[in-house]
Amino acid sequence: MGGIGRPRADASPTPPRADLERIWPYIPGRHRDEIAAEYGIGDVLKLASNENPLGPSPRAVEAIARRLSEIHYYPDSQARALKSALADRQGLDPSQLVIGNGSVECIDLVARAFLRPGDEVVVGFPTFPRFQIACQVVGVRPQVVPHVDWRFDLDGLREAVTERTRVLFLDNPCNPTGTVIGPDELAGLLDELPSETLVVLDRAYFEFEPEASRFAEDLDRIRDGANLIVLRTFSKAHGLASLRIGYAMARPEHARALDHVREAFNTSSLAQIAALAALEDEAHVEKTRAIVERERSWLSAQLDELGLEHVPSVTNFLFTNLGARAADVNEGLLSRGVVIRPMSAPGIETWARISVGDRAGNERLVAALADALA
Repeated sequence: MGGIGRPRADASPTPPRADLERIWPYIPGRHRDEIAAEYGIGDVLKLASNENPLGPSPRAVEAIARRLSEIHYYPDSQARALKSALADRQGLDPSQLVIGNGSVECIDLVARAFLRPGDEVVVGFPTFPRFQIACQVVGVRPQVVPHVDWRFDLDGLREAVTERTRVLFLDNPCNPTGTVIGPDELAGLLDELPSETLVVLDRAYFEFEPEASRFAEDLDRIRDGANLIVLRTFSKAHGLASLRIGYAMARPEHARALDHVREAFNTSSLAQIAALAALEDEAHVEKTRAIVERERSWLSAQLDELGLEHVPSVTNFLFTNLGARAADVNEGLLSRGVVIRPMSAPGIETWARISVGDRAGNERLVAALADALA
């Protein structure tokens, strides 16, 4: 007879997918509370996740405070107000925008909407690991093209893309190297790819790029119907990382495809109104950009004095080689309450991504690095 009872003692658990162990999980930077508890440190300096050293946009904080009493309502599943504001700013139609739970969700939506087992995908290395993970989750093993001198190998990417390539993922500027493909180079790459290849251009660090290196024609190409999806986020320059909100800009039919596989209430009301307020707070973005540029230069010079190789960056982080003792150095930093992002992928195990903080944080980092290296 049927019914609900106690599980049988000899029952075996339902096994997960057989290929699950081959999917590398995304390992985020360790949380401040975790380090505080593990090492008994009250004041933890986190320089692992490229967060804004100035904190969130003050306008966003005020907007959230005004709406806290309304959190019993479901959010607008279409994020209409935010879409409209973004469309006005970017010269697009709201139908060309998809709001995501961080731009990382938009990467997952691309994989779910456009890829099937057996499809071909091309990515660089090192690059944002979520590209590969999103592909593997839907049963696609991407073809990986290693960087040359820590920059995307454009010739290698061209050779790897075939008429069967469904998607090419590019983050520009690149995470974790901090390097950038120049506008002429990027335009040339896009022009030479097969027209049926969808290019996903992740621009999470767009605001930190110098004007001269920015690829300014991405949205013009979308308006002209290019096979291009551009991703942006409110996590970095706007300082809204914990609210998890980003967006994709694309042809209307591509946006519809992403919306088709998107969870209806994927972004909260507070995230949407904070993003709206942060979008108008250009002064906060400018102040963030200025402090990052100044402190990145200062920190680069300090790393040089410590004898640590690092890659010239246009972002709010520095890709740094800690050498053969990288694991010990990282542990030494943690014991001093300083959190950076060590790399674990084969070929870059001695490297780490170090976020640019404010001057006090950077001075603390340098002192801790000097002690750990000694």
